[in-house]
Amino acid sequence: MSEDLVSRQARTLGRLAYLSLGSTTLAQLRRSKFLRGTLAVEAERRKPDAIIFLPMGGIKAVVEVKVPKELTAAKVPKVVEEYSPIARAVCKLLIVTDGNKTYWYNALTQRPVLDERGAPVSFHIPLTEIDNQSLSEEAQAELVALIEKADYSLSDENDQFHELQVIDPSSLAKSVWQKIWINTGKEPEKCLYNVVEILVFKFLSDVGVLTGNNSFRRVVELLASEGEAEALTHYGQVCRRKVRSLFPKGDDGTTIINGTIFVNEAGEPNLAQAGLFGEVIKAFQDYDNEYGSLQYIDRQFKTRLYESFLRQQAGIRALGQYFTPRNVVQAVVRMSKAGSLRSGDSVCDPFCGVGGFLLEAIAENTNLAKQFEPKNGKVRPEIIVRGYDKGTDEKDDERTIILAKANMLVYLSDILSKYHSEAHLKEFAANAFNAVFHLIRSNLGTFERVEKDEKYDLILTNPPYVTSGSASIRAAIDAAGLGRHYGEGGRGTESLAIQWIVNHLKPEGQAFVIVPDGLMNQEAILEFIKSNCEILCIVALPSRTFYSTPKKTYILGVKRKNTSASQQTRPVFTYLVSEVGESRDTRRVPISANDLATMEREFTYFRASPQSFATTDPRCKVVAWAEFDSLRNWLVDRSWTHEEKVELGVVEETFEVDTDALRDLVGDARRALDEFLEELT
Repeated sequence: MSEDLVSRQARTLGRLAYLSLGSTTLAQLRRSKFLRGTLAVEAERRKPDAIIFLPMGGIKAVVEVKVPKELTAAKVPKVVEEYSPIARAVCKLLIVTDGNKTYWYNALTQRPVLDERGAPVSFHIPLTEIDNQSLSEEAQAELVALIEKADYSLSDENDQFHELQVIDPSSLAKSVWQKIWINTGKEPEKCLYNVVEILVFKFLSDVGVLTGNNSFRRVVELLASEGEAEALTHYGQVCRRKVRSLFPKGDDGTTIINGTIFVNEAGEPNLAQAGLFGEVIKAFQDYDNEYGSLQYIDRQFKTRLYESFLRQQAGIRALGQYFTPRNVVQAVVRMSKAGSLRSGDSVCDPFCGVGGFLLEAIAENTNLAKQFEPKNGKVRPEIIVRGYDKGTDEKDDERTIILAKANMLVYLSDILSKYHSEAHLKEFAANAFNAVFHLIRSNLGTFERVEKDEKYDLILTNPPYVTSGSASIRAAIDAAGLGRHYGEGGRGTESLAIQWIVNHLKPEGQAFVIVPDGLMNQEAILEFIKSNCEILCIVALPSRTFYSTPKKTYILGVKRKNTSASQQTRPVFTYLVSEVGESRDTRRVPISANDLATMEREFTYFRASPQSFATTDPRCKVVAWAEFDSLRNWLVDRSWTHEEKVELGVVEETFEVDTDALRDLVGDARRALDEFLEELT
């Protein structure tokens, strides 16, 4: 190692670092692990003045420092020609400065770097301020952003910055999740819990929330210099505590992080997992080196962060936690017109899980998302958003609501990128995450919330539906003196849920609910719904729409009547869906077949003019109210004949054979098996 690398200390530059070198060669930088990959022989002895690099990553820019007389306008091209080969050997960006002005060049083409408008980048790098660490955090952030744009934009054919690069870290999340799962053997959901915690830590560092000693960068430095144990100790005792202080717990005692693999229940570092922690941090830094920071995260990653992991959770079926596929969530949100919510309105998911319905509503409604932007330093949403989930005092029961809060942080990443002072973050914690999502610590959960004045304009939910154990829930309801709120009878928790939903709708309020087939043939519950609501739609979803059950489910849309005396006259929209845009097996891979999009379109047309709506879509049937009112069940898929379902691909065609034909088929199969076994032997 050269004397420069021993004696000189890197200077902090956001998540990057600046190192003045002097006589250090590129070969020495490579031996000191500042360089990745191979280095051309002719480049080994070249000596850059300084480098800007990602700790434990690669070099992002070479900086050449000249005196003013060497950097006149006439001499700049010659300087660039001389030093571009040095930069080109290790990165794409050459920065030349004389302390007063700075030139940015594409080392691959030796042409000026251009911003998005086509103007030469002229951001000045104040070396003195970098050296004495007096450069403001805002200036550091701007400089790092420019270097990152150069890193992903510049090429042999391009000198201009591309549009904002949006990151989709799905591959990173999956690989880290798998790493944790293999090394610990913990349940998939617990492993994801810790992936999300580190992702939040990295994101908050990348947007400038966590800086200096609290940042991801500091953990990386300690990992490189002191080892895994010191890095994990610092994370647990310094960085993690800072995150929890910036996002205080809500009234339910939960915040956005609470993993228990890298730290114990008391929040102290679990040094037995220090090696795994080091691997995870390294994986995040490697991703940064290749793709950039997590400042701007792709919306699809936000929406699908959890489902690919949670579907693997053992015991989901027994708990009745049927996590709703994202395509179905998005379809329901668009059907509900959540995008038209206005100030003074309210939306609720009384059984919110990880918050998918509410967060998709926020993503769908620009006005709703803006409710969480600070105004005069305060976050005061004018649209009420509420999500409830059931839990106990057990740590594991807190996990879902904490994931919902962390999920909301990821959804609001664009806002947090702009507003991330400590005061703003505490506002977000109090009036966004903690105000929206609530853990109800009781066996009854949401069923015990029967507030007289708690009414909503819109309810979106997929309630738990289990028959086993529902009798004990009813007994607990009666013991709590709440029986009058659930007096319609019915089987399973879904009947309790639908009563809660209907009773908590404002007049003209609407609900779109995922319900099981078991609810759709309970006459008492159906009469209760008809007495209090107009029926807007029933959409039959295919078997195995949900990860862990073959149970048949439906999207039920209702609108609360102004009075129970009012009579429905408008027809009911029904639709038969056979594919939802992903395979309905354990792999759940995306497929092109997706009837939800067509269903949404037809329902939009229907809502505009129910009485005159007509369709040529064979999956759609509009049922006159008089006919619908006479039905004893709402299993609407039965209104399609077997032949129609075969034509639509909902079921496979069946063939009847007589005894002789069956004997022949069995004989053919036996002979084929005998021939196969003979070949094997």
